[in-house]
Amino acid sequence: MSARNRARWRHFFGLLAALCLTNVVLHASGAYGQTAGLALDRNGSSQGRLSRERKFALTQTTPAAVRCTAAKGKWCEDFLLQEEVLWKPAPRGSKECPDNCNNVGRCNYDTGYCDCAAGWTGVGCKTPQKRPCTSTWREPEDPSKIPTSHIGPDKRDLNWTVWSNIHSRCGGICDDDLAICYCDGQGPNQFGRIPAPPGSPPGTPPIRVGRPLVTEYMAPNETWDGKWAFGRQPYSNVYGPQGYCNVSKPVWAAVCSMDALAGPTCDEPLESFCPGACSGHGRCYLGYCYCDEGYYGHDCARRKAGLPLLPSSIPTTPWLASVVREPPAAQEPPPVPTRKRPLVYVYDLEPFYQARILQYRVSPPWCVHRQHLYPGNTTRWTDEWVYAVDTLLHESFLISEHRTFDPEEMINFIREVHTWIDTNYPFWKRRQGRDHIWTWTHDEGACWAPTVLNNSVWLTHWGRMELNHKSHGLPEDNYNKEFKSVNQPEGYLVHIQGHPCYNPQKDLVIPSFKRPEHYHKSGLVGNPTRERDVSFYFKGDVGKGRFPPYSRGVRQGIYKLAKEGDWATKHKFLIGGRSDVPGDYSDMLSRAIFCLVAAGDGWSGRMEDAMLHGCIPVIIIDEVHVVFESLLDVDTFSIRIAQKDVPRILEILQAVPERKIRSMQAHLGHVWHRFRYTSLPGLANELVRVTEANKKALGPGAATANATLPSRVPLPRAFKGDPSVDDAFGTILQWLYSRIPYTR
Repeated sequence: MSARNRARWRHFFGLLAALCLTNVVLHASGAYGQTAGLALDRNGSSQGRLSRERKFALTQTTPAAVRCTAAKGKWCEDFLLQEEVLWKPAPRGSKECPDNCNNVGRCNYDTGYCDCAAGWTGVGCKTPQKRPCTSTWREPEDPSKIPTSHIGPDKRDLNWTVWSNIHSRCGGICDDDLAICYCDGQGPNQFGRIPAPPGSPPGTPPIRVGRPLVTEYMAPNETWDGKWAFGRQPYSNVYGPQGYCNVSKPVWAAVCSMDALAGPTCDEPLESFCPGACSGHGRCYLGYCYCDEGYYGHDCARRKAGLPLLPSSIPTTPWLASVVREPPAAQEPPPVPTRKRPLVYVYDLEPFYQARILQYRVSPPWCVHRQHLYPGNTTRWTDEWVYAVDTLLHESFLISEHRTFDPEEMINFIREVHTWIDTNYPFWKRRQGRDHIWTWTHDEGACWAPTVLNNSVWLTHWGRMELNHKSHGLPEDNYNKEFKSVNQPEGYLVHIQGHPCYNPQKDLVIPSFKRPEHYHKSGLVGNPTRERDVSFYFKGDVGKGRFPPYSRGVRQGIYKLAKEGDWATKHKFLIGGRSDVPGDYSDMLSRAIFCLVAAGDGWSGRMEDAMLHGCIPVIIIDEVHVVFESLLDVDTFSIRIAQKDVPRILEILQAVPERKIRSMQAHLGHVWHRFRYTSLPGLANELVRVTEANKKALGPGAATANATLPSRVPLPRAFKGDPSVDDAFGTILQWLYSRIPYTR
């Protein structure tokens, strides 16, 4: 798959949901300052969820005026002071599916259609849809929708000695549902894959799973008789007497890079990632939930009509119980009589547009915001995948108290996905998509969005506003290039032209995901409060070897000026890559007064880095809104410099009065917590862990030491209270409430 196509695939998994905008019965009394999200006990357990009365009491101590500091307009105050709506019992579907979905899918009792796992499709999941290991790239011009196979009926590669530099070649047995390769199970092999016997019913598991041979780097570079083969490892390392596929302690074993398996030789079972962890009512395997009898939906949260009511439950395994919970929408009776709007309905999409993306991935950190680690299935929150907000928001909505199962109570939600929704649900046409939400985490956001989605709400990282825009990104991701094929003879441009990348009247620039460990040295999470001794800071790609449009030339221009003028020595003005700017990234951000926010290939997460470390953002991106700029008075805690004034950056920053710096830092302290995602139970717990570790490391003399610091460069204050209150997800929900009139 080309880099351009890989970039497009990232967005098929984007959140597809819709806002509740229909008329509802309003609860007469309402509730002031009700918080959204889950409150935790000290250990982060869902057992620590606060009662409604306790949450209400806590929010009463923080007036709306304080919580809404720096807000533009009334979106925040209106959300907090709204009248609540009755919480209706969840509707439950009863439409049966044919033949138990062929034992390879799950039944959606709302529609009566089967949601098929990888390898199957069609009515009742009876049509094979294979993804075999192959020796050729699949090009857009290929008229066939079936990938070219390079394996025989025995699932083995047809000819190891035919060269091709393709990751999906197989040096063993291919699982052609997922195009994942395993050790060959023949001969003396003790750890090879043994498929189910020929003629077994669909869904029959293999006799033995076997050890994976994920890429050509793990495959043999020769055959058993010494002929050249496509892999990278000596034959003896893989299939020799002491080889990886043959013995419990082989002479060689690569790092296990597959979800669901772990350990030194990739033999140990590991918890896979599924959104919502199947709600405690199903089994997760590589992104697909196999639901318990009578449960349905992509997160197994729905319960079939007639199934006896069961007590509210959470996942039974401790490593899942700490990070997710059963959605409040699934609880009967509802957990409380009323709740706040917006209400959000999350579509159970055809798995090809959702779960299948996760099933087809190989590397565990790809496409997700959390993963489980060996041993013990411990949770690791990952922001290595910079587009992780897709799955983070998806999971956040799934377990939010704003979720509803009734599309008539509310309604909420590239072209294929739109067509699928329009064909299977009536809700798009009702308001021409104005009450549907799409996420755009591509480097250049929604610049290349199909115009059929123009009415919808876009949650994006890239706030570029001009109408006549051109791609500044990587050449292979250039959305201005025409893209025609046999399957799309009219081309691509006709479907994307004529709209801005972002419209502040209906769209929102949201933060990218930064795990708490990313800002562990910040003084805002319990670290020592120190004088900021770095005047300016940026560590990252400064365009060395990049093509000129990268960063619009901003990073390159500032780096050149700083290097030639020796600004690092003379002015503590630090910019560059690792070799130019040593030191711990979080620590250095915590010591800086000003931090650069400039474009990369498109958006970058530097605004979030600055805010989470109490560093004043220096924004140099013309005609682009940064995160939450349409919601917050960004000018009170940042400096914006025009791109044409880059040569004057040192002069401009040195001219900022000390009192202005203190004012911006104080304003930053009122809003920085809105740039972090902490609504998910495990994330809140992780933030508490980082904060407590910092406080413990300080020792009893920290307060005295902090009191002796110079007052001329004070740090922003740390946020006090429940970490899930008014975080990034909470801010998004509060803003969505304000969008209800637009969708009407």
